[in-house]
Parts: sequence; C-alpha cells; structure tokens
Amino acid sequence: MNAGFSNLDWLKKQVLAGTLASSTDFDPLIQALGLGVAAQFARYCNREWNYAAGIMEVFSGDRPHWFARRAPVTQFTKVELRFFMADPWTNITGQPVSVDEEKGYIDFGYTLGRRPMQTRLTYNGGFWWEQLEPDDVHYPSAIPTDITNNDAGIDPAKFNLPDDLKLAWLIQCKHIWKNQDKLGTDVLKGGADASVRFPESFALTVEQTLQSYIRYQLT
Repeated sequence: MNAGFSNLDWLKKQVLAGTLASSTDFDPLIQALGLGVAAQFARYCNREWNYAAGIMEVFSGDRPHWFARRAPVTQFTKVELRFFMADPWTNITGQPVSVDEEKGYIDFGYTLGRRPMQTRLTYNGGFWWEQLEPDDVHYPSAIPTDITNNDAGIDPAKFNLPDDLKLAWLIQCKHIWKNQDKLGTDVLKGGADASVRFPESFALTVEQTLQSYIRYQLT
C-alpha cells in the first residue's frame, strides 16, 4: 500500500513505538500522513516522484527544451505537436533531439513554435521503491525491466529513491506525528496548542535537502 515514500508497514514501524506497530488503529492516519508529506515535497520541488510508464506531459511549444516532471527517464518514447486544441497531434519523434535521461532533460534543437502551439511528451521514468505490504502476494515487488535494462544505459541503482530524500520524508513525517493530537484530547482542553507546528513548516534540515531536487521549469 502506497504510504508516500514507502509502504504502510515500514512507516508504521518508524512512527509507532514497540508493540503499537502491529495495531491497525492508526493506519488511515499514518497513510494520510505519509502521502501528504510526499505530496508536499512534490509541490515544493515542482516534480513527481514515483516511477511510471507512458507518462504524458503537455506544455506550450514556445520553448526549445523541457525538463520532465519525473526523472531519471528510462526512455523518451514520443514527441507530438498541435497548433490548436481542435487539431490532431502530429508525431515529430524522428526530428533531431538531444537528451539527458538521467536529468530528465530533452532538447528539441530549436524553439518548436509560438503560442498557442502545444507539445505533448510521452516517456517512462521516476524513482522506484517498495509499495507492497509484506503480506501481499507479490511482495517484494519486481523492479520493471524498463529500469533494469533501460534504453539510456543508466545504472538501475540510480532509479532507487535517494537515501537523503527518503530520510527527509521520514523526518518530516515524524515531525508532524510528534506534534499531532492523535487522540483528540486537545479538544477537551479548549483547542489545540497554538505552538504546534503543522505541515506548512519543514523540520530542521528537510528544506535544505529538498533544495537539490527542485525542478526549475515553468509548467
């Protein structure tokens, strides 16, 4: 079960003490926490994280290059253009391009056109991590062959979720969990403590880690 940058079982063991890790009482809250922090990271860095195939991104054609929202990229499979929404997409994949799949970068060689021209890019890419639970039938997950034998020749290990990014995610999850009124007792006290820090504030070192993952590309 996807819980952000891990499965739910792993995240529970990090935020719950001792025997509580086997309890399911907090499962919905912990999963929401993990997914919420991952989404917060994605918004802050202007990118997406998990590997997927057949990703389509549509953007204006008045640019000579593009940084994919997910990287590394195993392969760029198609580049298409259209002038107006009512027009069919025209495949220009055979045109000269330069790519750096590890960075998720594709250079079209020239500015494709002016607004309102649109470009549609199709590719496979993103980081890979375990999302199945230990008691799921197919656990542990098989790494897609598109990663292990990627066309770009990138070391498959580079598609693993980076350790510093996963650590930042865990620190932020623990930061929120620690300050969360998990039992709702603050309501009986007349409201939550005003000093509690919520997801809008990053824990110490988290923002510094995220700086190196920001995607500087207008969308």
